[in-house]
Amino acid sequence: MPKWMPFAAAACIMLGACQKSGTPAAAVTEAEVSKEFDATIAAWASMDAARIKALYGPNVAGFDFAAGPLVGDRAGWDKNQEGYAAMKIDKVNVVGKHIQILDSATFIVTSVTEDLSTANPKSNGLVRCTDVYHRDEQGKWPIVNEHCSAMPKPA
Repeated sequence: MPKWMPFAAAACIMLGACQKSGTPAAAVTEAEVSKEFDATIAAWASMDAARIKALYGPNVAGFDFAAGPLVGDRAGWDKNQEGYAAMKIDKVNVVGKHIQILDSATFIVTSVTEDLSTANPKSNGLVRCTDVYHRDEQGKWPIVNEHCSAMPKPA
């Protein structure tokens, strides 16, 4: 038996003891993450404040690109999403995205989008976002942290 085998076995036992009881969550795949992110993009482009707000978890925190300060309460977050819906963004083109799967219940999508409004062209622009999704007890993937900002103009 290799010398490292007892250490590997001990590590497995300790990790198993730290697991919650019940069936562990299935690993998340990149295809699942892409599907969730596509649903996020569709909601953002819907101009429907209720649909946009439904993307976020009850304890969401973050920075909205249209408002400066850190928002750590749901009422404040919902107000920002109402403001986003009022911008009449009706098309969101994904310019780039990077997926990081942290574990079976958490992933991050960092993206650059081109947000376009037919009704309100002054709302058009590039936005960069980092969204952290966490699987809830119902198996849904709400965003629990978001940091978005307008893309700086080239110098």
